Amino acid sequence: MSFKSAVAKNLVMRLIGVMTVAGAALVTVGLTSESLIRRAQSVRSAALSKVQLPDESIGVDGIARTLISAFDQADIVALGEWHGRIGLDSDLRIALVRQPDFAKKVRYIVIECGSATEQATLDRYIRGENVPRVQLERVWKATVETTNGFCDAPAYADFLAAIRDVNTRLPAEAHIRVFGGHPGPGPNRGIETTAVSVLKEQLLQKHGKALVIFGAAHFYRTLPAAFLSSMGSDVGLARAMEINFPGRTFVVLPVGRLDRPGAVAADVGPDFQKFDRALKTPVRPVLVSLQRLPFRDFSAEEFLGRTLTTCRGAGGCVSAFKGSTITLGQMADACFYVGGSDDGDPKAKAAR
Repeated sequence: MSFKSAVAKNLVMRLIGVMTVAGAALVTVGLTSESLIRRAQSVRSAALSKVQLPDESIGVDGIARTLISAFDQADIVALGEWHGRIGLDSDLRIALVRQPDFAKKVRYIVIECGSATEQATLDRYIRGENVPRVQLERVWKATVETTNGFCDAPAYADFLAAIRDVNTRLPAEAHIRVFGGHPGPGPNRGIETTAVSVLKEQLLQKHGKALVIFGAAHFYRTLPAAFLSSMGSDVGLARAMEINFPGRTFVVLPVGRLDRPGAVAADVGPDFQKFDRALKTPVRPVLVSLQRLPFRDFSAEEFLGRTLTTCRGAGGCVSAFKGSTITLGQMADACFYVGGSDDGDPKAKAAR
């Protein structure tokens, strides 16, 4: 990820499995209009979508079908992931693109683990052309400057291979196209600017629909006011998309167990029994609306606090959500809940 901000020199953030230290901030917006920046800073949270969901979508395949149906009501589905814990994330997105109805509705995918500087190579590979492995690896290795190498995980190459395979069964005019949403090395645009520029061209000019896959913290619709004010023009990708595409984005985050960041001495331990008691199904993962009670009112500090850490204060490193009243309902439209253990809830059934 690209996280640069001169106003956050003492900031340490853990963004869904990646620790970024000293001089880091959430995202580089690169917005050139001062009025647009002021507008982004003045709005505490991006608008929620109007997508209607089933009460519970069960298992990987059930969640995939629901996400595809969400494109009937939204133009962008923003699917957050945990860097470093990507097993279920990988299974879900591969199941998603392999669903026959996906390619009928969605023509574009924008990924964090793909550099815009290597777009020509990515296009050739996804079209089914022969691309030497060492050349293909540049697509994700060109992001290493800011992603700390997590894009080298096999799951990212597996996802591209799955899309390539799907395209072999489609006529050329119906191919899914994948765009690198990362600016790549050098003095390029920020990650938000890169992703939003792609979406503007493909959605606004071509009236397409897009799946966007980045680290989940990029998609937080709301941040604590003090934390947001320290970010300068950085407003978060979900917020930037809402500015550019009002009411057209559906945001989905993962919720489940993450270890406390090493720099944090104490925090609020999530009580996953709250989720479990509110669900009818024992199956994990399960997709639920975060606009539905009681999930809507669960604390962001409790269930997402370990994903975002600040070390700016005199009290040492703490969750950026410490003491915040922000709820999960303010953070995203929906979540896929994987349970409270390392591999999901051990008492729950796993399902495709």
